[in-house]
Amino acid sequence: MSGFVYLWRNTENGKMYLGSHKGSIDDKYIGSGTYFKRAYKKNPELFERTIIYEGEDYVEIEGYLLKLLNASKNDLFYNLTNASVGGYIGCNTEEVKKIRGLSISKAKKGKAPVCAFRDKTGDKNPMYGRNHSDETKNKIAQTRIGVSNSKKPVVEVTSGMRFERVTDAANYYGITVPTMIVLIRGERIGRGKCKNKIFNYV
Repeated sequence: MSGFVYLWRNTENGKMYLGSHKGSIDDKYIGSGTYFKRAYKKNPELFERTIIYEGEDYVEIEGYLLKLLNASKNDLFYNLTNASVGGYIGCNTEEVKKIRGLSISKAKKGKAPVCAFRDKTGDKNPMYGRNHSDETKNKIAQTRIGVSNSKKPVVEVTSGMRFERVTDAANYYGITVPTMIVLIRGERIGRGKCKNKIFNYV
């Protein structure tokens, strides 16, 4: 299913929020950013939305633009991370890098390349034509039994503060669970309570 990349702009102070969504531009989706939602909820009449792209590559387009703009460290944006929370995190293939050469007008026409890692059967997938050994499969299975990422213990490395679940850490810092998972995977936030903090699973 296709989706779209959108940009909300606060007409009063000029701050923006860039995001993507799987679905139709008419399905009344607003956005999921923590800071953005708070601001929008207070004064929705101040915000105007622009659709940047529609098509199957909305996750890759969003991720590229966030990194290009360095939105998480840009005071003009509400975004807390430069990662596409809604899709595969950290996809940085040469094909995706080619988006750098596309203008927004071309992106609107759906010309952006599809990330190779989203194609589970493509020969550009690193696991194409390969299978995990039985031993590896068993190890993977054991790590998943009864434990989801959101229930794993988390530690904030610089302070040593420990949380019993990802959810607890997210609530403490006032962010969403998906954003916290992105931080655990290596993304950094340039402002707020999570500024420059490093998180790891215990």
